[in-house]
Amino acid sequence: MRFLFGILFFLSAISLSGAAPAISEIIDRARAVAGTEEDLNGLVTLQMEGRIIPSDDSMPDAQIFISARKPLSKRLEVRVGDVVETTILQGKRGCMVRSDLQMSASKMRLLTPPEMAHVTLSTKQFFNFYRPDTRNGEQVSHQGVELLQGMRCHKLVYLSVDGTKTTRYFSLENDALVASISNSGVVSVPLGAQRIGGIRYPESIEYYENNEKLHTIVFDRIGVNKPLPAGLFAIPKSQEK
Repeated sequence: MRFLFGILFFLSAISLSGAAPAISEIIDRARAVAGTEEDLNGLVTLQMEGRIIPSDDSMPDAQIFISARKPLSKRLEVRVGDVVETTILQGKRGCMVRSDLQMSASKMRLLTPPEMAHVTLSTKQFFNFYRPDTRNGEQVSHQGVELLQGMRCHKLVYLSVDGTKTTRYFSLENDALVASISNSGVVSVPLGAQRIGGIRYPESIEYYENNEKLHTIVFDRIGVNKPLPAGLFAIPKSQEK
């Protein structure tokens, strides 16, 4: 496993020639792996529960709870013991709340512009399924065919107007997403598959940085198009400006 992922950071040294299909064709085939157009376009709400397992055995596991609603609402809770860190996005507003359940104390702050950009992008990606956000100027380019984990992959680079870049690798063999690289250089590798509401989701995702494994997120429950509690994405009034 370590050998396979060690290849990832030397991709530029391996490029395989051959005529590339249209970018839209690569994306459409990857979307077909994820689900039918009806199911993908019909996704409105998403709920995910799981565990964050650090690669460092001395660090405790965390619980993670994600709720999202199309187009730009998201609530992310990460719990470690009695400490809960909650990130909330509601359109163009966002905040972070850090709570100590044992002390019944909370501290809130607005998200910084880089944090807002990151949370906004990740929320859109829940619903876009590899299509670029062309309405807001995101562009995608094909940057060759490269070898990753023993598979030939199309390398697609998504570039937002603010300079944020996401790189995705799609298998030539089965069209599925093999890995993604965030703007900060963190590599995410989806593992396994489970079909929920007709949509294919990974069973877990491994994260790497500088060729070192950071952690693994294991999904214990995923729900699609379920009713969400009222006020779930409400920004605390003290944070509304």
